[in-house]
Amino acid sequence: MNRTRTSLPTLGLGLLFACATMFAHHGTQTSYQVDKTITVTGTVTEWDFAYPHPQIYFDVKDANGNVQHWAAELLPAPIMMRNLHVGWSKESIKPGDQLVLTCNPSKAGTNVCLTRKMVINGKDMPLGKAAPGAENRQ
Repeated sequence: MNRTRTSLPTLGLGLLFACATMFAHHGTQTSYQVDKTITVTGTVTEWDFAYPHPQIYFDVKDANGNVQHWAAELLPAPIMMRNLHVGWSKESIKPGDQLVLTCNPSKAGTNVCLTRKMVINGKDMPLGKAAPGAENRQ
């Protein structure tokens, strides 16, 4: 009897914590200004095509010629890989490539953004499409 009394609350708390971490990961709206887009132009320094979200690192020169280091998060890798026209892989982007990103900036004001559109070396690189309604759950 005592075992049941302690097991059920423990199970309930475990499920609650599991759900909380799931929602924390899928909090695009808490990290990025999803109602605002910016365009940044730069030179790729690193491309990390990894699960769950590929990352691209690049340098941007400001109006005074100073270099700013940026990072951008992309759609989940499986969604990008479904875009057969691009054939996304670890070799898709290389350091030195020129890029133009349209993205949602960080709410923290840092040089980080969530990519919505990407052009590499003058070529449009479609990212793929998330499931309807899933855009804000990345």
